[in-house]
Parts: sequence; structure tokens; C-alpha cells
Amino acid sequence: MIRKWLASALVLPFFAGASEPGAAQAKTALPGCETSPEVRQILKEKLDGPEFENLTYVERNATTEQVATELIAKYPRELEPYQRLITTAERQQALQPEQLVKLQKKLEQKAKENPDDPLLLYLAATALRGKDTPQSIELDNRAVTLAPDFPWPYAGLTGIYSEGKTLDKDKARTNLEKFWNLCPTSTDRIMRWYLVKDMELQAKVAAAEHAYLATATDPSVLKDYAFLWDLEFRLSAPADYPAVRKQIAADLTRLEKANPKSDAEWAAFLIDGLKRSGAAQGAIKAKEDELLKTYPQSEQALDILETRWDDAHPKPTDEKDVGAWKQWEAVSRAATEKSLHDFPGQYHDLVQFAFFAANDDDSVSESDGLAAMDAYVKDTDEHWGPEPFVYSNAAEFLLDHRWQPARAIELLEQAQNLYAKEDAVDNADDNRSQKDLDDAARNLLYRHNELYGDILLAAVRADKPAAADSIKAAVEGSVPSNPKYISGYWRNRARLAVLEGRKADGLAYYRLALETRLQPPQFEQGKFKDDLGDEALALWKDLGGSETAWAAWSPKSSNPSASADTARWEKPTQPLPDFALADLSGKIWKLADLRGKSILINLWATWCGPCQAELPQLEKLYEQVKGRSDIQILTFDIDEDPGLVGPFLQKKGYTFPVLPAYSYVVNLLNGFAIPQSWLVNGKGAWLWTQVGYGADDNWQKDMLAKLDSMRSGENSSGN
Repeated sequence: MIRKWLASALVLPFFAGASEPGAAQAKTALPGCETSPEVRQILKEKLDGPEFENLTYVERNATTEQVATELIAKYPRELEPYQRLITTAERQQALQPEQLVKLQKKLEQKAKENPDDPLLLYLAATALRGKDTPQSIELDNRAVTLAPDFPWPYAGLTGIYSEGKTLDKDKARTNLEKFWNLCPTSTDRIMRWYLVKDMELQAKVAAAEHAYLATATDPSVLKDYAFLWDLEFRLSAPADYPAVRKQIAADLTRLEKANPKSDAEWAAFLIDGLKRSGAAQGAIKAKEDELLKTYPQSEQALDILETRWDDAHPKPTDEKDVGAWKQWEAVSRAATEKSLHDFPGQYHDLVQFAFFAANDDDSVSESDGLAAMDAYVKDTDEHWGPEPFVYSNAAEFLLDHRWQPARAIELLEQAQNLYAKEDAVDNADDNRSQKDLDDAARNLLYRHNELYGDILLAAVRADKPAAADSIKAAVEGSVPSNPKYISGYWRNRARLAVLEGRKADGLAYYRLALETRLQPPQFEQGKFKDDLGDEALALWKDLGGSETAWAAWSPKSSNPSASADTARWEKPTQPLPDFALADLSGKIWKLADLRGKSILINLWATWCGPCQAELPQLEKLYEQVKGRSDIQILTFDIDEDPGLVGPFLQKKGYTFPVLPAYSYVVNLLNGFAIPQSWLVNGKGAWLWTQVGYGADDNWQKDMLAKLDSMRSGENSSGN
């Protein structure tokens, strides 16, 4: 009932009384760069902190709507309450599209009724972005004309011109500069993200931020030193990092006395500053120990203990070491269970860890495994809202352990329904570029390949042919043109044939699936995984075949005509711009100076889990080839604060060249996933990109083969 009431009530104070401002503000006032202290305090008290975070997803949305609505009634010329309403409606768009549509219509109508009000024009522009982007641009521009010193329409235009069909780097930069000239100490996270693309502007902001923080006393404001430190490191050459660290140490001296009401978050902020300052490990550990003692149940305490556990229990490096992986997984699962017991207040994160620990553990009992899965699904639904990938993860967990296939079907159908709703939202976006559309099509093909395959496998095991009725036509459609998906296509045809009782057809399709797969099965975390081969062999035996005959009949390897290029590598869609970047030792690396070499560039960050798994392999490869004159390995670190990188490398013992390249990569890719590996030939042509790390025990061998093939002229087209 409360949600129905709020859905109708959330806009009433604004739309009924926007022309009748509350006593606290004048009708013509425009929001400034920051939310007023009064409104900020109310938002902090009611929409921040553990009490709010522990509400359910529905409760948090309802509370946000209620608080924002009340604030709009009292402070109709403040911006953030409206932004909260729009964001909340957008977050629920897939499940409750009518709420955003209603808000969009109301805002658009109010802008028409008040064509001279820059605030109402901007709000309508914000709500209409992606629904009617040309109209959004027009509204923002009208607001700029009416109020050139109103910063937020410039923020809206920056976003519009930074992506999609409206991508225009010159216009994006112009509006970005106008926003930051008006708001040089803005705390807006999105505008800080766009700021990364402009080094000159970052320097101006850093100077303004330094002057502002020098006189600040509010601890919530002083935490912005972390942002300032990021800027100072990014703006400095690695040779100047010691000076930056010295300044951070001086800042910390002041900050340690600035907050008499310290809490776990503040203590963790100071510890982060210590790390950036290059403090000794002993000093950092002492501060961490103090936090553990003072705030033993905090999220920050859990983070410290998890980091220490990871350092003390590294994952085995040999994917084939069955015993080492079993031992590590058992110890890891025990540690997660202990954390669940010791940190009941941090349940939401830990319940996910417990599920994935159970997912990797073949020895987990059915009762324990199902309990972990149920908790994972229930907690996600209640706390974060329904997520299709969660249902898919849970279904795959059941299939991997061969438990409850009928329930796996139910979970997969829920995932399919949610994905369809998300796709409908994406398809309604009027500003998607051709690249966006191509990426969406590839993602959809991959998802259907895997989701349909899981539905079919669950249906076979549950003996429920009707579960495949809705996907049968798609499964029997044309063979994909992309080699990556051909094996999955034939696997799904095989599963459908078995489900329908056409076992001989199924066997023929399984053989095609085996012949067209691009990578052979291999060990992963101590387990040899060949699900496709196992399925085909089981059907072969069911039809009366022997293992001896299977060995003679089955394909001897994966697709012999497929190269590794088509397995996990993609062709980049743009050239690689020249660069001149200093590594942490101060050496300048230029793409032009590397002509004649086969180049591997690896993108990573200190906070990236998959990167941590891949970097040891990269270090071994670097040690193997660093003496060669025809191959060069570089890494682009994309930490927002490169000051954290040196201590990390020292701790890990890595020696490969590290180039802080956050701004370069953000400008190039406009968003990215890591780890990534780029291959560049001797002519400077960017030939291949590989995203992610798959724990491949042949990683070094395959990567070296790719580098050598470029050196010898194979796969090396490009100017």
C-alpha cells in the first residue's frame, strides 16, 4: 500500500506547488553547485548510514521517494531532491516503467508551463534524456540562455555529448569546462568522472580544491582530500611522486586532529592516506590494528581482515594442482563462514561470498549448498532488487551440482523475463550509437546462447520438454556467423534433440559442437572441466556405444581450422592513438619509439580481482621475454590514484613496466572493463584486444605465440 500511495504522491507537492515556493526559498532562486547545508543534513540523516542501508530494496525506494517529496515541498528550488526522485524512478524502470513515464510527462508539462524557469527546463531535460534526447538538448540550451551562471545544464550537455549518437568531444569539453569554471570544487561524481578526460582542467580544479580544503573544518568535506590526492598524483610525473607523498603526510598531520568524533569510515580514510603517503608497513598495520580494536564489527574492519587473509592465503598458481586447490577452497570456505558469524552486520556482502565459495566446492553437501544459494537469491531480491544474473548464477549452481533441475528451470525463466524487461528499456533509448547497437547485439547473442543452453540442460534433466517451447524456434534458427557462438549453437541443438527424443540427431549435433569449439577443455582451479565432452559421451553410452568406439569416433581436438584469434580475441574498432607516458621509474615510453616490436599492453588496477590473478602470469612472461629486442611488454595502470601503485608493486615483487594511464585510457575507450590485453604490431597497428582473464594454464604460451606470430608477419595487417 505504501508504494501505491507514494507513486501517486511523490510528484504532488512539486507539481501542485512549484509556483508557490516554501517560505525558506525565493521563487526565482536557482540551485548552486552544492546542496544547501540544511537539505544535505536531512538527506544524510534519513538516506544515509547503516539504518537506511539495512532497509529492503522496496523500503529504500519508498523512503527515498517520501523524503525527497517532503523536501521538495519545503525547498522547491533545491536540486538534489528532484534528482533523487528521477534516479529512483530510473532505477525501477525495468520493473515499474510507468513511474518514470509519469514523472517524465509531469516534468515536461511543467517546463512547458514555465518556459522561463531554468530549473524546470533542466529537470525536464534530465528526465527526458534517452527518451527524447533532441528535446533534452533543446531544454538544456534554453536553460543556459536564460541563466548562463546556472551550472547544471552544462552538466547535462556534457553527458549528452559524451556518448551515443550525440557524441561530440568538442561540445562535451566546452560544457565540461563551463561547469567546472562555475563549480571548481564540485563533489558531483559524474562530473568528476568526465573531468578525467581533461588534464588542463584537472589542474585548475586541483588548485581550487587545495585552497578550499585548506580552510575546511567539516569532516564530511575534509574527506575530499582523497579526491585531491588522486588529482595531484595524476597531474604529477612519477619522478615527482615523492613530493606528493610528502604533501599528503603533511595533510594527514592536520586531518588526524580535525575530527574529534571519529568513526570507522574516518579511520579508514586516514589509513588510506597513510598508504598514499608511502608510510612504512608497520605504521599502516598499527593504524589498522587500532581500527580493528575500536570498530571490530565495521565494514572497514572486515575489509582489513579480508585483505590480510588474501595476502596470507594466495590462490595456487598451478591450475592442475588438484590437492592445492582443494585445500585452498576448504580454507577459504571456512574463513567465509567465520566472517558470516563474526560480522552479522555485514551480511549482504558476505552472503554472496558464501554462495560463490559453495559454488566452487564440489564437496559441499546439498543442504549446505542449497542454503547458501537460497540466502544469496533471497538477500539480493530483498536488499538490491531482482537481478537476472543472480537467477542465472543460482540456476547454473544447481546444474553444476546436479540438484533440483525443475527449480533451475524456474530460476532461468525468471532471469529470462527480467532480461527481456531490461532489453525493452535499452531498446527505448533514442541515443544509442551504431557501436552501442552492435555491442548490444553481441551481448544478446552471447546471453541467449548461454541462457537457452541452461534452460535446455535443465529441461533434459527434469524431463520437462515444455520448458523449451518458447525458445525452440530461436534454438533451431540459422547458424551464427560469429565463430565464437557456433559450438554453443550446435550444443543447444543437441540438447533440444535429446529433449525431444531424437537422440541420434543429438549425437550428430554434439559432434558438430565438439568440432567447432575454439578452445580445448582444460584444468581450472584444480578441476578438469569438459562438460560438453561429458554430455556427448553420456549420450553415446546411452545409445549403446563403448568408450573404445567413442575414442575412435569423437573429434581428437577442438576445431583444427580455428585460430586462437577467434577464441577470446576481438578486433579493435579504432586505431591506437600515439602516447608519451612515463613509467614509475620516470622513463618516457612513446608508441613511435616502439616501431619494429611486437607489443603487449596489459590494462589493470590494484583493486581489480581478476587482474590480481593474471598479473603473476604476466610477470612470468615478462621475465621470459625482457631480454628480447623484438618484443615489448608494457602495462597501463588505470587506478584513479596512481600513488597506490608503487607500494602495491613493491609488495608483490612485480618488475614489468607500469605506466599510469588512467586519463589516456578513459579518453580512448570512454569506459572499459579490466583486465584487458592489447596486441600492437611493429607498425604501431592495434590488432587485437582480449578482455578478462580465464585462468588459462596455457596463458603464457598462448600469449607468446600471438606475439611471435605478429613478429613473423602472421595476423599482422595494419599500417
